[in-house]
Amino acid sequence: MFLKHAAPETVLRTRPKTYRKIVHVFADPYWSVLRIPKNCLISEHTVRAIREREAQHIAERKKSLAAMLANVAELGASRMEETVGKVGCRDAAIVTGIATDKMLALAGQMPVSTQVAVIQMLTPEQNERRRRINERLMRLRACFTNRNR
Repeated sequence: MFLKHAAPETVLRTRPKTYRKIVHVFADPYWSVLRIPKNCLISEHTVRAIREREAQHIAERKKSLAAMLANVAELGASRMEETVGKVGCRDAAIVTGIATDKMLALAGQMPVSTQVAVIQMLTPEQNERRRRINERLMRLRACFTNRNR
């Protein structure tokens, strides 16, 4: 059932679960006015009207979510501090990072972009194998340069 240009009151009366879902996802910064109609099978105009009608409720929900995520980030940072050097630190760092990013997105701030380089350390065996291959390549290169002269 696809409702075209239905009033928010009509959606609330005929499809209350869909109405609540729309109000709920508006608090999520990753949902857009264009994505919601496709997911809920309601026109974009109706979704915009619901957003206007529920603006105060959506703002309160965003504020509540931001407060919860700030609390999770704080607890995660405390847990990271406690577990430095222990196994659970990695998990605490991931949860803290996710909560911080979500909190910033809800507050309308973009998270700081961080570039990460993954460097794999070679074992002594891998290092020795790489050195031998490199020596062979250097000998081959010398052979070809001597032939072309």
